[in-house]
Amino acid sequence: MVRIRLLLASVVLTLSQLTTIEGQISLSSVPCGRQQQQRIVGGVNSNRGQITYIASLTKRGGHFCGASIVSDRWLLTAGHCVCSGVNKVLRANQIQAVLGLYRRSEFGGNQIDIDPFTDRAYEVGIRTIVPHPGYVCNKPSNDIALLELARRIDFTASVRPICLSSGTDGSARVEGRTAVVAGWGWQQENRNLGDKADTLQRAVVDVFRNEECEGMYRRGNRSRTIARTQLCAGKGTGGVDACWADSGGPLVTNDNVLIGVVSTGIGCARPGFPGIYTRVSEYAGWITTVIDRFNAR
Repeated sequence: MVRIRLLLASVVLTLSQLTTIEGQISLSSVPCGRQQQQRIVGGVNSNRGQITYIASLTKRGGHFCGASIVSDRWLLTAGHCVCSGVNKVLRANQIQAVLGLYRRSEFGGNQIDIDPFTDRAYEVGIRTIVPHPGYVCNKPSNDIALLELARRIDFTASVRPICLSSGTDGSARVEGRTAVVAGWGWQQENRNLGDKADTLQRAVVDVFRNEECEGMYRRGNRSRTIARTQLCAGKGTGGVDACWADSGGPLVTNDNVLIGVVSTGIGCARPGFPGIYTRVSEYAGWITTVIDRFNAR
């Protein structure tokens, strides 16, 4: 991969400065969603530099959730990723974000990279955790949270933001399309038989209509309601899905628009049980309002 060092002016965005690309929301000071087109393959190692909008969230040096870069100061993740084992929101200093990561083994010793312009993975602290006001730990509703970083991201060729589905254009109508989910989570449901992926994984999944997804769960005798604020994606026959420690990570269309956040489901890649994601377009207003309010401080 050609290493390109970009020196970008820091820009504090207000709501009036938000830009749209065919209705998609861009919250960043640099163009979002302009990575190379993702190839239609599934369940494989990503190419280095292919998925530039993902962050690894770590506690005590270990990866535990994913997140998406949405601006030069903010990450988007799942609400349950910011909950402790006693169902309370974590303190900001308990989480770190690693940006530009490809292989976990290449980020040695959880050391902070002092020069982010080298195009290597680097660590950034979290300043503020903002779970959705309607989220309750261990509940699937409103499973979304924003993380304000302790400093602005220095964008490079391997660290770039992603556009958000706005809900006002075609980017919100995703049923019947394919999308890409990515993360460093487990590659099988039984965590006793393996470990989290070392290399960033990507898989192509089908996005189902909510009613279709409910029918699949019902036929599997695990009836559940898929809310308007959720969407389902996976393979009807199983075998391709997000899994443990992929939570909070991105579900992205082939034209690089963030449509979902890995949230919940039954097991991993089981036939008839697609993964359930938080539908980003339903929270676009909340996301932009929070970022505008904090950036105006």
